[in-house]
Amino acid sequence: RSFITDYENLIEEGTAENALKVYNSKKKIIRELEFKSPVKQVMSCRHHEGDAETDKIYILLWNGMLYSVTGAMLMDPEVADTALDLKVAVVEEDDEDEDDDKGEYKGFCVFGKKICIYGNDGLFTADVVN
Repeated sequence: RSFITDYENLIEEGTAENALKVYNSKKKIIRELEFKSPVKQVMSCRHHEGDAETDKIYILLWNGMLYSVTGAMLMDPEVADTALDLKVAVVEEDDEDEDDDKGEYKGFCVFGKKICIYGNDGLFTADVVN
């Protein structure tokens, strides 16, 4: 059994955590963000080169919601959770129900001004929301 299989089982059972723990370089938890659904994937764009480099962290939830937050703010323990610029990164026209656990998205990537999400229905691309 793999970690991924175990985690998917927790999701299906409804027992997976809905929190994202953020650690500092000394492996100490500096914040814990609560979401309406478990976290599926996290991606940083801080390592990209040239125009694609940006201080953004993207968080995909199991229910398909994709959020962005500024990395420096997320990593600064002096910034309160309520002061973070956490916002929805992709808005779908027919997706107004955040509690709908579709699980249809398998993952995503961000590069420059484009977001690509892949899932059961193929690829979905969108512009980065500023």
